[in-house]
Amino acid sequence: MKTFVVNGSVSLEAKLFLRMQGRLIEVPRCALLPPPEQGHADLQFTKIDGRTLVCAPGIDYEALFRQSGIRLVRGETPLGNAYPENIPYNVLKAGRLYFHNPKYTDPLVRKMLLRNGYSLCPVRQGYCGCSSVSIPLRSGKLLILSSDHGIVSAVLKLQNPQLCAEYFTDTQKIILEGYNHGLIGGCCGFDEELGLLVYGKADGALRELSASYGFSVVSVFDGPLTDIGGILVMYPDQPVQG
Repeated sequence: MKTFVVNGSVSLEAKLFLRMQGRLIEVPRCALLPPPEQGHADLQFTKIDGRTLVCAPGIDYEALFRQSGIRLVRGETPLGNAYPENIPYNVLKAGRLYFHNPKYTDPLVRKMLLRNGYSLCPVRQGYCGCSSVSIPLRSGKLLILSSDHGIVSAVLKLQNPQLCAEYFTDTQKIILEGYNHGLIGGCCGFDEELGLLVYGKADGALRELSASYGFSVVSVFDGPLTDIGGILVMYPDQPVQG
């Protein structure tokens, strides 16, 4: 069964929608992280493949994932309440690349991604998963939508014909309590069947991009775009690809 791993503080509306589509695992608040980020799935986990998550050590997740079919592997780096101690698991995957500041990536995450055929594209940004989302397009290309100019620049410098990138111009409108604004990756998750899942109304720049690139957008919450720490979409019954 398709499984959504998401901040346990999201709205009832979002929870009901996600439960209609599959199984819902609500991520508890982690007191080791800064208060606005304590429920953020994309800071507590790295998605290696559809069935495997690397999780931060020192936190009891076993009961939460029991009988889910998802394999949990403990990382080596404890979480902390300030940057960069809060971002060792916050990588962005796109195709067979992953983006992160290599000074701060958890060593086990690095090893597992390398073992699974991923190559590092180093960037200065540590909040790669929070700031960006990878969207498969019907053309076979991948669009990286990002709130970080550095990540967009890194993608363009690769000159990879399978990758394209856009800066998300409405970033300042994203809500994240305790900060001036949130980041687009923290509002989203990609579902192979439904398309881009968005926590908030998909209007303005997001609607324009979806029309321009031809990807589907599904709002799971009828309110303003809000950074909830992303929506991790897992496929525990799906064969792992190479």
